[in-house]
Amino acid sequence: MNSAQVYSLQKPLEQTEWDIILGYAHRVRALPQLRGSLGLAADCIEALSNPPSSTESIFPNLRIIGLHEPSATIAPLIRHLANPKLTGISFEEMENLGAAVDTFGERCPFVTDFDVSQWAHADTISGLVCCWKNLCSAQCYDVGLNVNALSHLSRLHSLHYMGFKVHDAVIDRLYAILSPASTITFPVLDDLYLSSKYLTPIWRLLRHFRVPEVHGVSVGLRARPTAPDLMSFFVALQEACTHASLNYLVLRIYPDDDDANDIPLENGSAYYITFDRLLPLTVFVNIKSITLDIPCGADLNEREFLCLASSWPYLETFEVGEGYHWTASSAITPEGFLQLLERCRSLRVFSFMFDCRGYTEIPQGHPWRGLTMPKHSFIHLLHSPIEEESVEALGVFFHVAPYPEFNLTTHWNNRYFRGSGGPQGSRELYYDRWVRARSLACDISEERTELRRSLETRLGSSLRPSR
Repeated sequence: MNSAQVYSLQKPLEQTEWDIILGYAHRVRALPQLRGSLGLAADCIEALSNPPSSTESIFPNLRIIGLHEPSATIAPLIRHLANPKLTGISFEEMENLGAAVDTFGERCPFVTDFDVSQWAHADTISGLVCCWKNLCSAQCYDVGLNVNALSHLSRLHSLHYMGFKVHDAVIDRLYAILSPASTITFPVLDDLYLSSKYLTPIWRLLRHFRVPEVHGVSVGLRARPTAPDLMSFFVALQEACTHASLNYLVLRIYPDDDDANDIPLENGSAYYITFDRLLPLTVFVNIKSITLDIPCGADLNEREFLCLASSWPYLETFEVGEGYHWTASSAITPEGFLQLLERCRSLRVFSFMFDCRGYTEIPQGHPWRGLTMPKHSFIHLLHSPIEEESVEALGVFFHVAPYPEFNLTTHWNNRYFRGSGGPQGSRELYYDRWVRARSLACDISEERTELRRSLETRLGSSLRPSR
């Protein structure tokens, strides 16, 4: 081994040496991190690519393989890495291997898990996918699949997870070969991930998809969606998913540049997530999580919030427009917050704007009327003005939560916040007050916990039998 840690051969391998290599290789079940030239010099790769004639595979019991940015020099070795027992294959930046990857389709018929990223040749990957009839998971996040691959995957009753990049060419082909009423059904799919620069190809695709058993739909974008595209996407979800099955919805943007973070404009004014735009999602009565991490704020008043909450009794996570401007009318009062908890008893992650104007009276008894939030819950306060006179009252209001697992955080004062509608000095003042309210709530909670422990100890001592 030289200073670059590349293995080379001093002489040709003899049969006894091959016996040693194959004896160890026989035990190998997983090679998940094979990179570059594998640390092998060209003569070593050539030798391993020409094993004894009786050897079909150097690793006959290999179940899992991961090739990451492999060098073209290992292409001859690929056929000796592939074997019929392989069930898990992971590719990353495989262009250097060219047609050598077809070997995995020819020699590995029982693949169940396939993961590929950073590959430009959709037809090559689609051809591989069509070779496998036992796929449970097809993760092709950066790769488009052609119509043949989608049609093949729809016939698999083992496929539970599918993720791929949506291209306009595939949509156009689907629309050309399918009638407007025709659909492609994935009968047992649990989770679906779709990526695209724009939202338009995704909702067009969903119009021809049926995923009756899907529990989670995730979408990754590179550019902000328009308001009409957002509505079309929600309506397409209604058509593609069984209303009682969908539990999780994530729409997230991964911008190409900072400009994509600007608040989108619609007819010259800011475009917000509104009640009408969320209304199509109310058909999903068992939904647990809604995350819309896209560059626009929200315009939802308390009445509209509570109306939506009535449709989602099992809601656990609601994160919409976090880090962007919410209109002043979107705030929820302390009373409205309690009504929300009454409707959504499992709510544990909630981003919203709190309206605490005039909330100065110290709550008596149990401020939450016996309601609680689950452990490890988080309230994400957005830009919520707070008066100095309200700090103590809000500290008492929030102390009933199960500290220390429950955190009251203030995200609206970070660098992602845009369009606050108020001077920076005011935001810093509000932030400071909320931090003090949170600290007070924590202190009260800890005092009550210590008092309870003390009473339990004293009660336990008093109940011990006297000697």
